[in-house]
Amino acid sequence: MSAADSQRDSRPNIIVIMADDLGYSDLGCYGNKEIPTPHIDSLAQQGMRFTSGYVTWPMCGPSRAGFLTGRHQSKFGYYQNVSQPFDARQGLPKMATIASLMKKQGYATAGVGKWHMGTTNDQRPESMGFDDWFGFYGGGLMYFPLDHPSYNGRFTPLKRPAKGRDLQHTMPLVHNAKLVEWDQYLTRELTDAGVRFVRKNKDQPFFLFMSYNAPHLDLEAPKESIAKFPPESMSKMPGIKPENRSIYAAMIYEMDEGVGQLLSTVEELGLTKNTVVWFLSDNGGLSRVTDNRPLRGGKGNPYEGGYRVPMIVKWPGQVPSNSVREEPIISLDITATSLAMSGGDPAQAGFDGKDIRAFITGQSNKAPNDVLFWNFGKSAKMEAGAIREGDFKLIIGKGRPQLYNLKEDLSETKDIASSHPERVTAMLDRWKKWDKDRKPDLWKGKGKGNYQYADYEWLKGTQHYRAKSK
Repeated sequence: MSAADSQRDSRPNIIVIMADDLGYSDLGCYGNKEIPTPHIDSLAQQGMRFTSGYVTWPMCGPSRAGFLTGRHQSKFGYYQNVSQPFDARQGLPKMATIASLMKKQGYATAGVGKWHMGTTNDQRPESMGFDDWFGFYGGGLMYFPLDHPSYNGRFTPLKRPAKGRDLQHTMPLVHNAKLVEWDQYLTRELTDAGVRFVRKNKDQPFFLFMSYNAPHLDLEAPKESIAKFPPESMSKMPGIKPENRSIYAAMIYEMDEGVGQLLSTVEELGLTKNTVVWFLSDNGGLSRVTDNRPLRGGKGNPYEGGYRVPMIVKWPGQVPSNSVREEPIISLDITATSLAMSGGDPAQAGFDGKDIRAFITGQSNKAPNDVLFWNFGKSAKMEAGAIREGDFKLIIGKGRPQLYNLKEDLSETKDIASSHPERVTAMLDRWKKWDKDRKPDLWKGKGKGNYQYADYEWLKGTQHYRAKSK
């Protein structure tokens, strides 16, 4: 065996499983008692669970752009969700991603599920380093085919003009830009695709981004799964209808079943010992259906519930089983660490995250991040964000800054800025110094014109295809 083959065989396979809009306390390993998640919980039991795991933005688009590029999205001007997927201005510009960099290291790369980074030929995942992509290019997808009886013709034909969510969620399911015919619940379809990739690439190092749609709205699940969670059995939660919580629970259950199938496949193929599995959500849970307690707020706001998320890593023989770390880490660290595991150099790649292998394996007890920064502005003109320094967190936005001691007040109920003026000034100055190189907006607003249609080949046969007039 050559030295190159030896290196290849010693490097771990890497699977990153990303849920969409999952609440902080909606998994068993994070304290949930009524939604069974045994397979995701097994990752924590056999690995490490983080209680201060963060993403880079409290909404999916910028958060995912940060994870995929390994950089704070404000550093390249990505401040909002793609709202019009056929507007060529909107989305990720042609740049290096974790997939393209892993591919350079000799890894087979694949993504399954949600993209939401644009639809032009240069923006699609196949042009961003993914050898294989099975999923959808918009910000979501209905969980059943559009002609499913439960929709009562709502999407066939689609009313014109389609509003934002209907436009995003009625784009087709594709495999490498070719239309896919499907007939089962979406989460199951995505799981099957992930399993196929693992089986196909079992003999070489691989990187798999399992980008589940669940449990993002719309609230949909198979009837038999919903029946496992009768509304009357669900805990009463402020502002949440029991019948909605019931469907939401079934969606998490389905995702957990999918995670179980993926892990079983890895085990069956004898790959478990050499496979790293990360799990996280792309942002905090939507307040009207999820459980973010004890955190304040949820998706879309600057409090902990917006971007502190469930985060787990399993690395057999390296990460101590059933371990818990309270020190803050961020999704950018997952990107950097994954590249380092492949033999790449996160610093040379320009990543903002840290290689935290020494921390998660116990070789070092030093916290990887003494300070974390966020820019939450919806444009480059907005001065908005947060900084966490030790136990203290400062929120910057309209009005005066807010300061919280997360160790004493995790729910952020008491703003202590007025009693710590010197700390506020120092933290604000540090944040401004970090944020001074934020870049101009990649795009502004929703744009003018009709973005209901495009002439992409992969749209042929769908209601969103329209050939260009000659």
